[in-house]
Amino acid sequence: MRVFCACVLALLVSGFAATGVCAQEDNNRDENGKIVRGPYETNRLFDNVWVGVGGGVNIYEHDFKVPGSFGGRLAPSLDINIGKWLTPSVGVRIGYKGLMGASWSENQYNFSSDEPYDNGLYKNSFGTMYIHGDVMWNLSNAISGYKETRLWNFVPFLSAGYARSYKSGVDWKNNELAVGVGLLNNIRLSNRVNLTLEFHQMIVKEGFDSQPASSHGGVAGMTSATFGVAINLGRTGFRRSNREALENQVGTLQTNNEVLVADNQEAKNNNDELQKENDALKARLKEMEEQPKVVEKKIMLDVTPGAVFFQIGQTTLSKQELFHLDFYIKNVIEQDKDKVFTLTGYADKQTGSKKRNQQLSQMRVEYVYNLLQTKYNIPAERLVIKAAGSDVDRWGDPLLNRCVVLE
Repeated sequence: MRVFCACVLALLVSGFAATGVCAQEDNNRDENGKIVRGPYETNRLFDNVWVGVGGGVNIYEHDFKVPGSFGGRLAPSLDINIGKWLTPSVGVRIGYKGLMGASWSENQYNFSSDEPYDNGLYKNSFGTMYIHGDVMWNLSNAISGYKETRLWNFVPFLSAGYARSYKSGVDWKNNELAVGVGLLNNIRLSNRVNLTLEFHQMIVKEGFDSQPASSHGGVAGMTSATFGVAINLGRTGFRRSNREALENQVGTLQTNNEVLVADNQEAKNNNDELQKENDALKARLKEMEEQPKVVEKKIMLDVTPGAVFFQIGQTTLSKQELFHLDFYIKNVIEQDKDKVFTLTGYADKQTGSKKRNQQLSQMRVEYVYNLLQTKYNIPAERLVIKAAGSDVDRWGDPLLNRCVVLE
């Protein structure tokens, strides 16, 4: 355990130095020099998945009051892992760690040598296996912002799982629950290949090497240091959401809405002029003592569809989009009391599965439908809702396809 702490301290110093260097690179900073940390598009199931293998050494620790050479505690180690990055900073993995373990004891136990060594101690040699699940934190990305081409990534992690010690020809075996902490260093060679240097400290109940629990404490540990290679599968890297482009598109739609308001106002003015002319005609007809039936024809505008837009993965509207919806309802829907409007929900097909996108479009259109009924008292018979999922590319832009269209 002392060995592990010393290694972690050294790598912490070098890791923060490397992280600081990477933070100076331009493509994870904005025009003001501030680190950009997101948001990022949701990756698919098999994106940013990796498999890794490594070899090194295990050092078993239990009671250091037992004499015996340090070399007698060393044994070969093997790591096999598969993992996935959920975000640039958070990942999970499952793996196998183990192979062999070794220790000294003053008495002969299940995994001990047949005879004591020259120092009077028995050498315990045994097979070991640790099946574990890990939660990983990419500290380099968390501190300095995500950068796919960063040479060195510093990744602490926590682990827990099932540990087993055994020996060929010996019936006795030890099965325990174990926990651990570790430090993974990823050294980038290409988009697909990384070198890995990993340090891990497993904590397990004492007696894992077949010895009874010591009166000095009830836990033992195994420090592992391995060097290996990791291969990235599927699509690598994360893409930031193009918020600026979306804001520009929303600005364009807002301008179109303003033009629509101006057109509506002009139409209202024209209606006023027509009303004046109609009143004048009525007065003239009255003077002529004629009583014709005046038929009023309601003039409605053929307006363009309205649309409100959602953030990626969201099913509720921002304050800005709620304002646009309020405007469209008061200036279009409430002006024509007889027209039936169709509400169609969409999702973009660039992110998420087809099933998830169908769910998103359904939830978005139901959200707008409920607003029209509960907040604006639009009768249900004037509304028709549809959920188009991501099958229809309505606007030709994934950022605009996260919407509900009213027409």
